[in-house]
Amino acid sequence: MKFSVIKHDNNPLRDKIAESFIKKCIQHGHELSPPENGVKFVLNLTGIDNPQFFRRNTKNIFVFSLITADTNGKNLHSLCYTTLVHTLSNVLLCAVPADNSITGSDCEIYFTTPEAGFYHFPFDPEKVYQQLLPLASARFAIGNTFSTDLPQQYWKTTPIVEKLKKFGGVMDSLGILPSPFPLKKVLPKESIQHLYKLFEMKGLSYGNLSARESIPELSKTTFWMTARGINKARLSKVGTDILLVKGFDMKQGKALVSVPPVYELKARVSVDAVEHEMIYRTFPDVGAIVHVHAWMKGVLCTRQNYPCGTQELAEEVVRLLKQTNNPARTAVGLKNHGLTITGPSLDEIFERISSKLIIQVPMFA
Repeated sequence: MKFSVIKHDNNPLRDKIAESFIKKCIQHGHELSPPENGVKFVLNLTGIDNPQFFRRNTKNIFVFSLITADTNGKNLHSLCYTTLVHTLSNVLLCAVPADNSITGSDCEIYFTTPEAGFYHFPFDPEKVYQQLLPLASARFAIGNTFSTDLPQQYWKTTPIVEKLKKFGGVMDSLGILPSPFPLKKVLPKESIQHLYKLFEMKGLSYGNLSARESIPELSKTTFWMTARGINKARLSKVGTDILLVKGFDMKQGKALVSVPPVYELKARVSVDAVEHEMIYRTFPDVGAIVHVHAWMKGVLCTRQNYPCGTQELAEEVVRLLKQTNNPARTAVGLKNHGLTITGPSLDEIFERISSKLIIQVPMFA
């Protein structure tokens, strides 16, 4: 696997840590290469005061930005997340030294992800490598292919669509629709547009819902799902806020979406569509799925904090569901992220989980 290192300034501690990580990557057989030479990931060396980003031309290049900070106090999480957004990174690594160390041998390394993951451990180049390698090799599957073949009787609404609207509001009332990060406060317009174009977004939002509705003339597996970048508490239109998924092209990494003749051209189904489609296809008794940035006690949990919208996350969730007593009526944890919850219907899911949700997601390395 090829990778690049982009260095924007000088920082003794950061550069020492970067050097040891680069050596570890090379020891594991990876090749240091210019970014235009088909690299899979980039190590972006930047700083808190003037964070710089690497302008990748494909979403499949993972960017790991490395910075240092002289505090591990209450503001570190906010500082790291702000820098993550500034640098357009998949993961931000922040080294916090002990006793002003400049060797990198005595510091904590903090990881911050776009899904609000935030965890740390004592710096060790091998452990950092093992933490990042699965992410760097993950495959995004967030594309959409649209067809205006939605049967007319589904153009306006259905009872299932109305349930999605209702329970989007319920999610809001339960406090499990965390406010998305205010991009406009930290990024210039050009950077936001580049980010949205790269990941086919029109805004940031957390959490999603879907529910199965059988439309056999389209395919064997059809379900409604919330669109990405929209306010789940105010769902309204088919083809805008709520989209019908009829399958998935795994080779191309694209959801197959059916829409009415008039639809929002910039609409895209949630990035978690790959996971939901895989669950519905694998478990015919699942009638609805809810994803929340919250937690429940006693759930099985993924081993890696794979990014949303990757095939690897979808496959691991399905693997976990197969280990539960009843995959069609359960919840599994997404490491440092939240929950995927299955049920026969949205009504059943919310009746079962509403009193059990823990808003604060536990973080662990």
